[in-house]
Amino acid sequence: MNYLKPFEMKKFTVAHDQSAMRVNTDGCLLGAIAGDGFASDQVQHVLDIGTGSGVIAMQLAQRFEKAYVDAVEIHGPSARQATENFANSPYAGRMVCYHEPIQEFEHNLVYDLIVSNPPYFEKGPTKLDAGIAAARHALTLDFKSLVMNASRLLKNNGQFWVIIPSDQSNRFLDEAMDEGLSLKTIIRVHPKAEREANRCIYGLCKCEINEPVRKKITVYEDDQHYTEETREVLAPFYTSL
Repeated sequence: MNYLKPFEMKKFTVAHDQSAMRVNTDGCLLGAIAGDGFASDQVQHVLDIGTGSGVIAMQLAQRFEKAYVDAVEIHGPSARQATENFANSPYAGRMVCYHEPIQEFEHNLVYDLIVSNPPYFEKGPTKLDAGIAAARHALTLDFKSLVMNASRLLKNNGQFWVIIPSDQSNRFLDEAMDEGLSLKTIIRVHPKAEREANRCIYGLCKCEINEPVRKKITVYEDDQHYTEETREVLAPFYTSL
């Protein structure tokens, strides 16, 4: 088995060799953008649903310096690794990972900011590892369940942010609207300038929004290097930027 090196960020390190989800650009974009519009001291409580290695949760702990960050993860090895990553980070005193399904998660508070990079491969072959299969396929957390539980745990003036494959975005939005959530922000993520968006980052809230803010981000230049806009978004985190 090849050893997977920890992912070195500027202010913390992410071990991810035991996690069902490796550190990836999708997740890091969400961690860098979610809650855009909140001041750094406005957010008191954050929840990351399906935290994997915990990288998004730690990005949010870095950005929101006064926030207590909870994370929920159903895959045992991932939850243990996220717990270790939190303990080894500068934010250890305000981060907790809970090893349980979000459907059973009960806390005596509601959250200013909830994020999720949810499972999305609903069809097709699963991996042999049941934990990885559950993380990568919507076997334990479909969109309806995700939206219902995010809404249940979200403050009335809070925000819920996700990153979703573009070809599944309409189905996700239908579930969100059915649950009374409104689109506040839409960011379409294009892998390259000449290609269609393959991911959508959505910011949702419980308030009424007449027209969401619409943006786009192009991730790569033709030479596979990050574009200037992506570099700017990820620069607070990536050591290479």
